[in-house]
Amino acid sequence: MLAVSSADSTASLWNVSDPAYPSQVGVPLAGGSGEMYALGFSPDGHTLATGSGDSKVRLWSLPTSDMIGRIGAFRPDGHVLATAARDGRVRLWDVTDPGRPVSLSAPFEPGDGDIRSLVFSPDGGTLAVLVGGRALQLWDVTDPAGPTAHGPPVALSTRYAGPDTLAFSPDGRTLATAHDDRTIQLWNADDPSRPRRLGKPLAGHSGYVNTLAFSPDGRTLASGGADDAVRLWDVTDPAHATRLGAARTGHLGPVNVLAYSPDGHTLASGSDDGTVRLWDVTEPGEGSGGGTTLAGHTDSVVSLTFSQDGDTLASGANDNTVRLWSVTDPAEAAPIGRAMSPNAKTGNFLSFSPVSHMLGVSSGTDTVRLWSLGVDDAIDRICSATRGVLTEEKWHEYLPRLDYEPPCHQ
Repeated sequence: MLAVSSADSTASLWNVSDPAYPSQVGVPLAGGSGEMYALGFSPDGHTLATGSGDSKVRLWSLPTSDMIGRIGAFRPDGHVLATAARDGRVRLWDVTDPGRPVSLSAPFEPGDGDIRSLVFSPDGGTLAVLVGGRALQLWDVTDPAGPTAHGPPVALSTRYAGPDTLAFSPDGRTLATAHDDRTIQLWNADDPSRPRRLGKPLAGHSGYVNTLAFSPDGRTLASGGADDAVRLWDVTDPAHATRLGAARTGHLGPVNVLAYSPDGHTLASGSDDGTVRLWDVTEPGEGSGGGTTLAGHTDSVVSLTFSQDGDTLASGANDNTVRLWSVTDPAEAAPIGRAMSPNAKTGNFLSFSPVSHMLGVSSGTDTVRLWSLGVDDAIDRICSATRGVLTEEKWHEYLPRLDYEPPCHQ
């Protein structure tokens, strides 16, 4: 981390773990007036002190869980996170201690072009990478310290298909990608060095295919497109996949992202219309009306993720907020608290950890951050950063009508 002070009364933080590609962390730190003359890190790196022309010193509690990347994917065991950054390289991180991610290997470059999507195989041994939207490559990450390509890239015929058009089936044997901009291709991934096409491309969308998701039982593939529709496909026999019923419609804009609940009974979709819809897919061949609509975002919804217990859905949008929804009963889904902001432009990455109540989220130009949603963790962080600040004297100054009670117990 590098800190820079400025004459505009702010300090900015930069992730310089890769000096060739520095990335700003969050928004500038502001709160004083006058030129910022001085700054310095505490020995443990958790706190930054700044001194300004208003003759005050301020202490800032710094994040410790930032990683370089625009998008990411958790390994199914939750111990490793793969991120892809704007330098076109993939990095693997040990997130066993989410407060202190550790780099596991040198960054590797899977191909030429922007990395659009990352997906781990269910056993965690293979990482599928979509490069530039036009090539698929599978990497052997059984040993995260030494990732190697399984084989040469596989060319796709896409030009404008969305970034979420990559999905592994739950048994790891089938991979779904966009074939061209409006069709879907299934692949046999038994030999990851040579993915083999399964059947003809699946046609049905009248707009670009933006997103793909397998149901937890692996029998259904869901797709969302720029035609504002969600379609379901029977992939019980992936070599002879068929369309399941009519398209589910109701969104007033392109469908950008899909996510299945862990029990497979609910499919969530996010759209350019700023809403999330919950579809009952207990009987995937039957229609389910317009689905439950969750409104609150003010721009396109680009990311969705269910918690491992299925009770919470998180959504991220281009309004730079993340929202949490209680979906224990999807028909009565409701917001949890207010929208959260990473204090920077959010991206397409938002994912619950498979093993804890923690969110991975894009936070800034090239930063992925881990958010713990545990109340006890929040209390510990607040108290460790502010212990001793609210003295009895300050308490009586600001809260004169309340009896003194130390907010953080020793």
